[in-house]
Amino acid sequence: MTLLSRVSGMLQSRVVAHYLGAGPAADAFFVAYRIPNLLRRFTAEGTMTSAFLPTLNEVETGEGDAAARQLTARFLGTLGLGLALLSLIAIPAMGVLTGLQMLGRLAPAGAGLGEQLRALGWILAHPRLAPPAWTLTTVLAQIMFPYLTLVSLTAGLAAVLNLRGRFALPASVSTFWNLTFILVTWAGLEAGPRGWRVPEAAALVMAGAALAGGLVQLAVLWPGFRALGYGVRPGLHLKDPGVRRALRRMAPGLLGTGIAPINALISTALASQLAVGAQTVLFNANMMGEMVLGVFAASIATVSLPVMSRLVEAGDLQGLRRALAEALRGTAVLAIPGSVGMAVLAQPIIALIFQTGRFNAQAVAWTAATLGFQAVGLLFIATGRITAQCLYALKDYRRPAYAALLSMVVNIALSLALMGPLGTGGMALANGLASIAGLVYMTAGLRPRLPALPWREVGGGWVSMGAASAVMGLLAWVGAGQLGLSGPYRGLAGTSLRLFPLIAACALVYGALLLLFRVPEGTALLSRIRRRLGR
Repeated sequence: MTLLSRVSGMLQSRVVAHYLGAGPAADAFFVAYRIPNLLRRFTAEGTMTSAFLPTLNEVETGEGDAAARQLTARFLGTLGLGLALLSLIAIPAMGVLTGLQMLGRLAPAGAGLGEQLRALGWILAHPRLAPPAWTLTTVLAQIMFPYLTLVSLTAGLAAVLNLRGRFALPASVSTFWNLTFILVTWAGLEAGPRGWRVPEAAALVMAGAALAGGLVQLAVLWPGFRALGYGVRPGLHLKDPGVRRALRRMAPGLLGTGIAPINALISTALASQLAVGAQTVLFNANMMGEMVLGVFAASIATVSLPVMSRLVEAGDLQGLRRALAEALRGTAVLAIPGSVGMAVLAQPIIALIFQTGRFNAQAVAWTAATLGFQAVGLLFIATGRITAQCLYALKDYRRPAYAALLSMVVNIALSLALMGPLGTGGMALANGLASIAGLVYMTAGLRPRLPALPWREVGGGWVSMGAASAVMGLLAWVGAGQLGLSGPYRGLAGTSLRLFPLIAACALVYGALLLLFRVPEGTALLSRIRRRLGR
């Protein structure tokens, strides 16, 4: 289901590229869209679930099922009302946040930071005289900001369903969001007035489509959530001890998980110093990286947190060690070849998804070059997410927070050093390299908590998977040259008929090498495929 959501996400990205291209309106849309989607990591899947699920497990174990249901209703009610109040405060002040993300567009080229901040101050004092780019970005952000409340409640419902072993339905909500976005955008721009197809107007239609998708996501999960006997009680239930305990655990997590959106917002602001379109290119390259991370790392992280939490509650540290090793290897077995393949075939992949309408060949080449750098750090980002889940299960919320802070500092320093010579590619590379620093710090925190870290199991798997991926990457490179995929875009059908068979051949070679190297995950995957086929 997560894979399906990523595929539908690529279709959604193609729709955005078709109507907005990689110009000022696209930059405005992606800057505005980042705000609720990055802030949700403070209040949704990362921080909230990692604090809420262990607390819910404790209450259910110690006080029974009825107390757990009451905690769920009160906690989600508190979260929803708190975020609604936040929206009332944030929407009027949105111009400050959008201005900080586009400082490089508010002052003349070559202006220093001080001059850019003074330009922002003047714009905030004279909004009617502000540049159109700032005005459009601010309006888009104001329209989409309530999505933060909707997606956070959706994440809360999904966490409860995951705890009860219901993984497919929560994993499908992104698909429903993508399909809603596509349908609303298509209806507005194809059936609506022709003037709506102007990029600035089209961006406004897409902002409404994003909000509609948030409503559909919540509606999709609500029946399943209610069928399990759970509910939501709106209000600020701060006197409830379980609610207070979960919120206290969220506090360090707000720093840890929240560093990621802060980091991304800083990167967006730095990208405003580059040419117009840089923010769009970085967003699209990051989205492609998240496709690999989402299908493999996020899926396994989602499933592993409840499992690890139960093992910790049972005092089974050996079981926790095995679960950690399985999660890390299970992530790497597909993340490593996914990263290699995406880097080698970046040009035809980006062209297939994005080259349409206003997104031209130059924008494709720019995005593909950035994606190659983005792929470098995906394995380490994925490993860091799994390691953080293990620490959360152990109720250690501080170390992931400090690791995220360390990664942010390293990322900013590397971005400033690399964006000059490498542009958006340097910023993408900095993000991956910075994740290594945070991973090392978190791993050091696990050593005294577990009997022994699974170095041999994980490291040995990485070597075998890396060797198989290297052979696969060579095949992809040779095949792309022979099939003409490295040259000019051959259209949707022409590229698909060449690219997808090549990807399938690479996958078969990689799978065969896993079996040859006796990698357990390869054998397990083959057995699962045989069972699915009834053999």
